[in-house]
Amino acid sequence: MVWVPLLMNLAVVCGAPALARRIPYRVRPGVLTGTAAVAAVGWLWSLALLATSLAERLPSLGHRLDLPVPGPGRTAELPPAAVGACASAVVAIAVVTLVVATVRLARELARAERLVRRLPAGRVHVVAGELPDACAIGGVTGSRIMITTGLVDCLDAAERAAVLAHEQAHLAGRHHWLRLVVACCAATDPLLRRLPQLVEAACERWADERAAQPAGQRTVLARALGKAALATLRASGTAPRAHASATGSATKPDSMPDSMPDRELAPGFGAGPTACGFDRGAVPERMAALLAGPPRATGSPAWLLMSTVVTALVLGSCVHASTDFLTLLRWY
Repeated sequence: MVWVPLLMNLAVVCGAPALARRIPYRVRPGVLTGTAAVAAVGWLWSLALLATSLAERLPSLGHRLDLPVPGPGRTAELPPAAVGACASAVVAIAVVTLVVATVRLARELARAERLVRRLPAGRVHVVAGELPDACAIGGVTGSRIMITTGLVDCLDAAERAAVLAHEQAHLAGRHHWLRLVVACCAATDPLLRRLPQLVEAACERWADERAAQPAGQRTVLARALGKAALATLRASGTAPRAHASATGSATKPDSMPDSMPDRELAPGFGAGPTACGFDRGAVPERMAALLAGPPRATGSPAWLLMSTVVTALVLGSCVHASTDFLTLLRWY
């Protein structure tokens, strides 16, 4: 049973794109994030059990770690020493990678929190920059919405309102926390490298649908997406990076305080998980989904059954494998 979580990781990697297409958009970000977390925990725990078997095969190492040394008959039941050695190396790499990713994400979250604390609440903060962009910056105690003058200039009032509704939806859904969790999972389990992109796309679709709920907003939001994407293509070759020179309402920028250094905007207009951007990727697919009309209610609970089965298999196999190993190693 110790191999089941490892095999389920392959199933998650292969089946996640299909599962994402079938899950209703309302629960898609949470289901994908939960699936990634369960798969990463199962992956790391199974490898830790296999690494423990290596310590049992090496009497000197077992004595140093104060582990009981199994008899000859039980040693034959343990996984091969090469498997334990490989598992030990992978566990060490996974732990180091997770620590590095956690430190990096914690720093990004701290920068976002500092930015949130410095900017007044209840306002849309406009940043000078020719590249059209908007993002919702999530911190620990609050969040802010920032938009570039390039995006303000290329959209009309109705389109700007749709963009701001999209960013407000990101904040309402706490999407920056989901992205932080799935980033840690991908750092732990290399097989889950595609999950952050799937969660990113799911969060964008969720925010699009929330922003497009008022009548007539689907076309307005799709038009805003198209305009922003075309303006980005035109300006990307010559436009300078957005910098902290102005902030205020969405229509009239004011002076930004000198105490706000440019580097504080890195979480807002970078690719960090604390900032949910507006038009980053999959624009044609998102426009097509908006123009196709509201999504139909799905009566089939196949996605729920599939997610439940995957979770039960991973957690159940981890518990069963742990019991087997503890019994084999005579820890009872």
